[in-house]
Amino acid sequence: MQLAPSLVFPMTFCCNCGDTNCMKEIQDTRVTRYFGIGGTETTFKLPVPVCAECRRSTRRRPQGFFSKVLIVALATCVAFMALIALGTTVELPAWIVERMFALSFALALALMIVVWQLRRPKPPMTSFYQPVRIRQANVQLTDLMSGAGEVVFMKLAFTNPDYLNIFVNANRDAIKARQLVVVKA
Repeated sequence: MQLAPSLVFPMTFCCNCGDTNCMKEIQDTRVTRYFGIGGTETTFKLPVPVCAECRRSTRRRPQGFFSKVLIVALATCVAFMALIALGTTVELPAWIVERMFALSFALALALMIVVWQLRRPKPPMTSFYQPVRIRQANVQLTDLMSGAGEVVFMKLAFTNPDYLNIFVNANRDAIKARQLVVVKA
């Protein structure tokens, strides 16, 4: 799905770190809505300015709450199985055997916190993940058979406050028309 032509992404500096040596990169940004069991996904192609150092961040989608819970749950299962395997080879103390699940959860959570800390942005980057995010998008279908649509409303979030300000200045008309809302991520 293409963006409405009225949105302008200024090419003044990188939308992630602020480097002036940047070029346009197409960032695939997805909005997923869940309806009961099934869900729909809409993909937007945002022409964002990024430097060579931040280019990879445009391909990393930020993790949502449920994906983080799933990752911790899977890591807990792996830690639990590892403790069971360890218990078959050596005699584990009784306190470990009694609290095996709680210990597995604590180990998994600690490991995931370390991994998430390693994925923090290194200054001057403002995000390890996509620097421009879509918080909300209302799309009106124009052609049912091809799935083509028109963006009626969009709420964008920026990790870089300086780029947020320049984007607001470049898109004042869309903001005044209430077709666009811009916030800090």
